[in-house]
Amino acid sequence: MEKFKVNDRVRRLPFTITLPREGATSVSALDDEAETTTISIRGCLGVIKALCQETTITTKENKARAMMIQVLWDNGTLSYHGPEAIEVS
Repeated sequence: MEKFKVNDRVRRLPFTITLPREGATSVSALDDEAETTTISIRGCLGVIKALCQETTITTKENKARAMMIQVLWDNGTLSYHGPEAIEVS
C-alpha cells in the first residue's frame, strides 16, 4: 500500500493481444501454424482516487493481494484495479 497514494498519476501496464490474421480459419492452442497478429497496447493515464482493502482478510500476505485501487482515467472512466495492473507514472 506504500507504493500508491491518493492523487498519484498512474498508467495501466502495457499489454499485448494476439488476434487471428484476416482470413485465418481458427486459432487454438494446438494449432501452431495458424497465422496471428500481436498488438501491443500502451496503457492509458489516470489519477488514483481511493485505496480500498478487503477487511475480512487476516494475514498480511493476503492483505496485499486484496488491495483495490480506484482510478479515474483521463477519458472519464472510473475503475478498480489491483496493484499489479498499474504503475506510478
